[in-house]
Amino acid sequence: SEPGLVIFLVYHSVFSNKRPWILALLLAGLAARAGYSWKYPQWGPGGTIPDISWYETMAESLLHHGELRDPAGNLNAAREPGYPLILAGLYNVTGPSYRAAQALNGLLGVLTIALIFALGRDIFGPPVGLLGAAIAAFYPQFIYYSASLEREIFQTFLITAAVWLLVRARRDRSLRLYAAAGAATACCALTNSVFIPAGAALTLGVWLSEPRPRRGRWTAVYLAAMLAVYAPWPLRNYLVFGRPIIGSSAGGAHLYIGLIVPNDVAGTTGEQELVGRDPVAQEASKLGEAERDALFYREALKIVRREPARFARYISGSFFKLWRLYPYERPYAHGSRQVFWVSLLSDGWIIPFALLGMLLARRRFPDADLFYLVLASVSGVYTVFWSIIRYRLPMMPFAILL
Repeated sequence: SEPGLVIFLVYHSVFSNKRPWILALLLAGLAARAGYSWKYPQWGPGGTIPDISWYETMAESLLHHGELRDPAGNLNAAREPGYPLILAGLYNVTGPSYRAAQALNGLLGVLTIALIFALGRDIFGPPVGLLGAAIAAFYPQFIYYSASLEREIFQTFLITAAVWLLVRARRDRSLRLYAAAGAATACCALTNSVFIPAGAALTLGVWLSEPRPRRGRWTAVYLAAMLAVYAPWPLRNYLVFGRPIIGSSAGGAHLYIGLIVPNDVAGTTGEQELVGRDPVAQEASKLGEAERDALFYREALKIVRREPARFARYISGSFFKLWRLYPYERPYAHGSRQVFWVSLLSDGWIIPFALLGMLLARRRFPDADLFYLVLASVSGVYTVFWSIIRYRLPMMPFAILL
């Protein structure tokens, strides 16, 4: 299986040199995640499992009924199936368990550290791999989201694995690894449809990087594996809703609401008030899921055509919000001041140095082009549709290494 291949290759790549400090670093990263998760369990009322963005509800729906249903009990495509599927698979073994989900996040986090080490070592050399893994082991945002039933940790593991498999496939000239990389890229898109353009960009990267006699064959294998793994999701959506939904049925709402809600208001009660008064949002609330999505897209495109300058301001604001060095002041669980300083002492230097690393590396490391394709495509989608600082988490392994 593709996950088993990833784990085997990571183990062989990281531990083949038998250096004990690598194991010590991974254990330290696991301890940091386990300690934080134990200290801040985020239980729901009465010890229930918190349902963040429907993932818990959809996981239990899959476990008990074999269907993806939202909290209202409706079949839906607003949330992609990847993270609910892996939670449902876990619950099939452990039963619905918040602690089991935290443990899974912790293990995925440790695998991501190992992948960051392997990527850095293979592309830039052992010192970069080691330093990148050390930063990732204690990166506060990775630790924080390990305790939460959100998809960011799973996404981060998947996209890092997909890029690493592509690097290995290029170097080993392995059709099997190209197929595994394509499957991993499809899993990224099945977890969050923002990675669909990343899949297209990486396909182009495969085509451009291979010599002419072989490029068609390698690219075809990568693309075929990606499409084969991803195809059941849009097919299911068409059968359920009677119209094409390639990724998520929430894209239109994200685009429209992003255009009517200023970035500094998003996530506050002000956003709820603006959306509640908006006539388009009121009309959309009366429609079915697919029709609602189509209405939001139509109205958003009207704004873009009517007010291109407003759209340009929205685009630039969203990009800078996505890559802000610290978040807006909000009533965070740990307090705004603490979040500010933790962000400034981590992202505050990682992101500027990542930009400097891009300028210094340029094209001297051909495999690093894959980093740029992911960063550009994912940032571009979020800039258009909806940007929140935590959405950049799957891009941070590449920023750390750069």
